[in-house]
Amino acid sequence: MEVRAEGEGFGITLQDGSRLAARAVVAASGTFGNPYRPALPGLGNFTGTVLHAAEYRAPEPFAGQRVIVIGAGNSAVQIAAELATVARVTLATRAPVRFARQHILGRDLHFWLTLTGLDTAPLGRLLRHLRLSRSSMTAAIGRP
Repeated sequence: MEVRAEGEGFGITLQDGSRLAARAVVAASGTFGNPYRPALPGLGNFTGTVLHAAEYRAPEPFAGQRVIVIGAGNSAVQIAAELATVARVTLATRAPVRFARQHILGRDLHFWLTLTGLDTAPLGRLLRHLRLSRSSMTAAIGRP
């Protein structure tokens, strides 16, 4: 596949030579090329289904079941939310999951991050420079 900027959008050439035009392209490659599976004591004795997020496809096979999703990353939280439509889901995390509003003043959060330059800012240095306290950050971001 090949993607090139063309006019106000993108031209995409697929492997079979066919072409597509798009206003936007999302590169969602993730890190699924090498899924990490921790060694958990007793896992070999578990008779249920164990999947990595890279193997998950749809919630229907889990309908009516009890499911535990481990992790607080984007994939884990999105999969847990989807599974919750058909199953009893427990989300196991080391710390509380923090949520931020997706739309602010009628625009997607990423619009504002791009507009302000925060999407490419070295955040650690920026926060130290601004000397934001944890309570200030909570006030700015909001509570889950």
